[in-house]
Amino acid sequence: MKKRFLSIILAASLCLSLSACAGKTKTEPENDTSEESTEDSYSYNISALLSKDNKMDEILLQGFSDALTDYIGDDHFTINTAYATEETPSDVIAADAVKSGADMIFTTGKSTLSAAADATETIPIVATNIVDFKGTLRIASLNGKSWDKTTGRNITGVSSKPSIVDQVSLMIEATKDLQTVGILFSPEDTDAIYQNEIFEAYLDQAGIPWKEYLIPATNTAVSSDKEESSTALSPSKYVAFSAKEGMDNEVIGLGEDPLFGLNSPSSTRVALISDFWTGPKTVAASSDDTEEDSSEDKDDSQKDSTDIESEITLEDRIKEACSECSAIYVPYESMLTDQMSIIGSVATEQDVVVVAGDTNIGQNSLVTLFMDPYSLGYSAGKKAVRVFNGDDIATIKIGYGDTDECIKLYNGEIAKKFDLEFPKSFNEFEEFLSTYKYGSNTTRFSFN
Repeated sequence: MKKRFLSIILAASLCLSLSACAGKTKTEPENDTSEESTEDSYSYNISALLSKDNKMDEILLQGFSDALTDYIGDDHFTINTAYATEETPSDVIAADAVKSGADMIFTTGKSTLSAAADATETIPIVATNIVDFKGTLRIASLNGKSWDKTTGRNITGVSSKPSIVDQVSLMIEATKDLQTVGILFSPEDTDAIYQNEIFEAYLDQAGIPWKEYLIPATNTAVSSDKEESSTALSPSKYVAFSAKEGMDNEVIGLGEDPLFGLNSPSSTRVALISDFWTGPKTVAASSDDTEEDSSEDKDDSQKDSTDIESEITLEDRIKEACSECSAIYVPYESMLTDQMSIIGSVATEQDVVVVAGDTNIGQNSLVTLFMDPYSLGYSAGKKAVRVFNGDDIATIKIGYGDTDECIKLYNGEIAKKFDLEFPKSFNEFEEFLSTYKYGSNTTRFSFN
């Protein structure tokens, strides 16, 4: 299909931008003719920098590309794709994109966005699969003002942060007796901490007590004197800032310009506990269990606290959380994903519900919310069209996924162990993902 695009930008840019943002209606561009003028021979050169060579990033890119096809035509752009690897890390492929003279850079994930942001301040960057744009780009809050969702520079995009209030509702719906909630986090996982603190704020509003449990993600090792699946915890060499106490701190100005300053005080992230916390969940226990527990407690009290900490394993930490909490929350793209087989199995054995932030974690959890990554990529593509139409990228607000498209999933195998039945508003995890067609819920734009 031949389209005239550039020849009508000045006359119809406002109309086209509104149509592009909506993406729900079908319209014909003004003055469309059957012949293509020489002005229509343009082609945008786009460098796509993918943080991972996996299915999700490919689907994000497909959604982005399809949006450009729908709005400007596939003969008016080319996409050169590069993947961040150990041999060619993010900063290398970002530098190559700048050297190639790209008209735009599309990124998926924190590593490629950060690298592209460092590599250029002029080439437009459209990013997605970013949970926290503000934290990733180190956008400081000034004088307590809330962020207006613009970056003020050559970057815009679509956040992949899930609807956390819907995740809280999901936990309430899936847990028979929700007394207390365990929040798992790694001190180096800034995105998880950011989501956890939002989750905790909603629990506070509902008056539900919560407690955090620290689990180092990147410094785990198999203990030689335990079973092969037993993972020993060791201290982390990274410390993340708090979403509440880190990047959102008031800026202390240096000199006369308040924009140049330090976030203060710098925060060292430790496990927190809810103001509503009055103690662990209450469970019915037999007299034999009580006698055995008291004996174990007596023995444990005689151990040196340092020895206990040095010997603690992942199973120990999860059992601790399960003994105190009715449900456990693991946020979207948590660094604990590779440890979920252990976390999920221990929680299931202890009859504790695990609510997952994404479908990778959901394989070992009772419930999760699914949002199609294609939709995020498509929305990012519409941001790119606005840039090509002449909108100032520095003023284009960061977008978010459509919460109405979220689908509630439950894990059938775990549900059987819990003797739970879910209503029709839920889909069984494996059945849904094995048949779902990515992009099928996204309303695509068409000139026809």
